[in-house]
This record gives sequence, structure tokens and C-alpha cells, in this order.
Amino acid sequence: MKDIQKVLRKLEYGVYVVTMGRGQDGNAFTASWVMQVSSDPPMIALAVHGKHQSSRLINEHKAFAVNLIGAEQEAVAKTYYGPAESGYEKLKGSSVVDAPVTGTPLIPGALGYLDCVLVDTVAAGNHTVFIGRVKAASLDNETARVMTTSSSNLHYAG
Repeated sequence: MKDIQKVLRKLEYGVYVVTMGRGQDGNAFTASWVMQVSSDPPMIALAVHGKHQSSRLINEHKAFAVNLIGAEQEAVAKTYYGPAESGYEKLKGSSVVDAPVTGTPLIPGALGYLDCVLVDTVAAGNHTVFIGRVKAASLDNETARVMTTSSSNLHYAG
């Protein structure tokens, strides 16, 4: 098992902040298990640990947003980083804005976002894979690099 974890930690991912719920009562967490799964219609998949309150909030609100974090924004990613048990009031006091279609909170200063409506869930071991259809998106800087697991040293191996 130790060898498996070593190899899995070498897989490269983007680092994002996923938000769900409503306003400051929603939640946010730093995620790297995010990927595009369809282009027509545009859809993404997101894996969330079953212990995480965010799983319940995504199911309850049937929506989530993926906030793109720039390579130079490690402090932003670390604000929402930590185990599921580390607390759920990560948006309290934040000046979040609502995503245009779902009303999901968006992180101020993010490079961009994907505003998604939940279309399916799949059980995957101790995680749930949430599949969302992208209903709106924005990108503030097309040439900026998105943070990755190797550029930030923020790794998640479950």
C-alpha cells in the first residue's frame, strides 16, 4: 500500500477551490481531484470524501463551483486547505459573490470559475464523484497559469 501511495502522489493535478451552498453559509475546500469528462455538453467530475460536509451541501443544493487558482496564489489555496474535519465555516467573513446561474458562492480574486449544476453522482470507495454540467464560466486572465500539485506542493492522496 505504501508504494501505491507514493506513486499516486506523483500524479499531476490542478489545484482549485471548490465552493458550494449559499453565501457565507456555504463551504469551500481546496481540491485537486477535478477533471473534464465531456465537451458536449461541457461537464466536469469532482471527487469529494464522504466525511466532508461538502458532499452533503452539493447534494442538497444540486450545484457547485470550481474556482481556478493562479500559480502565484498559494495563500488563497491554503486558506481552504485541510482535512474534512478541520471546520466548515471557511467562507465566514469572506466577500463572496454569487455564481450567475446556480448562486453558488465564488471566491474573490480567483482566476476564473466554472459554475456547475449537479447531474449525477457515483460512489467511489470512500469518496463520491460528483458530475456537473458547466452552465457558466469566466476567466479573468487567459495567459495566467493555474496552480498545480507540483507547483504548490499541495498534495492530496486521500
